[in-house]
Amino acid sequence: MTQLNELDVEDVAAAVSAGRVVREHGPYKIQVGNENLDYRPLVITDPVPTGQQVLEAAGLRPVDEYLLYQMYANGHLELLSPSETTDLRQAGIEKFLAFKSDRSFRFFIDGRSQDWGGQRISGRTLKHLAGVDAHKYEVFLVIPGEDDELVEDNELFDLARPGAEHFAAVEINIKVFVNTLPTFLHSRYLSYWEVVRLAYPDAVPSPNAQFTVTYAKGFEGNSLTNLVEGQIVRIKKGMHFNVTPTDKS
Repeated sequence: MTQLNELDVEDVAAAVSAGRVVREHGPYKIQVGNENLDYRPLVITDPVPTGQQVLEAAGLRPVDEYLLYQMYANGHLELLSPSETTDLRQAGIEKFLAFKSDRSFRFFIDGRSQDWGGQRISGRTLKHLAGVDAHKYEVFLVIPGEDDELVEDNELFDLARPGAEHFAAVEINIKVFVNTLPTFLHSRYLSYWEVVRLAYPDAVPSPNAQFTVTYAKGFEGNSLTNLVEGQIVRIKKGMHFNVTPTDKS
């Protein structure tokens, strides 16, 4: 397979992305990932492979120790048993996920059911499955009658809790003050120039222009703190920013 010309291989994901029909004959390039959504490309000849063929092509043996899911373009996962077949020519099947596990876990994200082959899942992965911008959204475990629980990007949430968990992806919306004016931010972190442009939208880096940026009531406490070019600040509700232009010309 390594001797195949790249032009001889039909890239299924590229075909789906381009909106064209996947050709009738192989070989096909597919993507097989793990619980961290780290994918690697594989080449398979059969247009209608079994789950076992996909696992074996990925070098995952014995196949009965793995759960294989096919991932559709909309992010939905569907379990594919070793004896079941899937048609690679069918629009929407781009990738597969393989878990070394003997059980699956069901949860809900934004009201949509999802099955997962690992006992733990990260907040970042939940955002990916929800199809949202990871920098502009946060994921919460919905707890009826109580405050919802934030699931951090690098947190590994345990799905083995009793019952099916319900998660919600919520756009970040933090109220801060920029030069005394209330402003709503949709990110947990901002760079120096992003803060500058909150006060001066047309500001660009220039040898003859600088901005003095200070902030207070952040995670560092209430004292006044300087923010300089190249730095990033973590955003907290109620922070106060002061941006002052300094003309060096």
